[in-house]
Amino acid sequence: MFQDLTSLARRLERAQALQNERFNQAAGGRSLPVGGGFAHFRGEGHPLNQALGLIDPMAEPDLEVIEAFLGAPTVLELSPGADPSLWPLLALRGYRLHQFQQLWVRPLLQVEPTLEPSIRLAGPGEASLYNRIICAGFLERDDWSELEPPFEVSLEVVDAWGFLAFVNGEPAGGGMLGIVDGVALLSGDGVLPRYRGRGLQKTLIRSRLAFARERGCDLACAGTAPGTASQGSYEACGFHVAYPKVEMALG
Repeated sequence: MFQDLTSLARRLERAQALQNERFNQAAGGRSLPVGGGFAHFRGEGHPLNQALGLIDPMAEPDLEVIEAFLGAPTVLELSPGADPSLWPLLALRGYRLHQFQQLWVRPLLQVEPTLEPSIRLAGPGEASLYNRIICAGFLERDDWSELEPPFEVSLEVVDAWGFLAFVNGEPAGGGMLGIVDGVALLSGDGVLPRYRGRGLQKTLIRSRLAFARERGCDLACAGTAPGTASQGSYEACGFHVAYPKVEMALG
């Protein structure tokens, strides 16, 4: 169904790295191009400080530059597409396993170009609503209106759209879609606890897939932690495991 794993990984890792770069720039972060990807820094201790898309050969001086740029901890998000030269360098410098992810993928040739009636795009003035809803879903809270998210996602990033889900006219969840070189990147899914169990995440997924297909995408991907409810939703929407990803940390 897909090209070989290395080619697939290079395409998906590049797409993810470029999308994260767009959001990092929109948030006023600093970026360091390295290893075919980027290291992103948004401030001391920020949870999104990391390097990703590292698919080109790297030497020890490259890692030293990343570590100086990101500070501690230095987090690298890696895929099987990473150049084999990187792995012994990580062991040499004392990196440890931080966490696993699964990257999910599906072709978009069969998606019907329709938007579910309970889903719509977040408007230009709805960034606060969107971020509070997503944050509440991640924090397992229903009281979203008084939340102050630790960081906010911009709704003014090129080729990226926030989607909102509603139940009986009330905000119930949301998710992000980005498009890079024909790849649809689904991320940031969040549903308020009281609205779970209704298939709302699957509706959000299908709506974003249809939107992306209308814009010429041929492939979609998303990342989840292994064994989560989100994994089940993506599998139910036709996604299959592309490959595992690992985060390695130093400090």
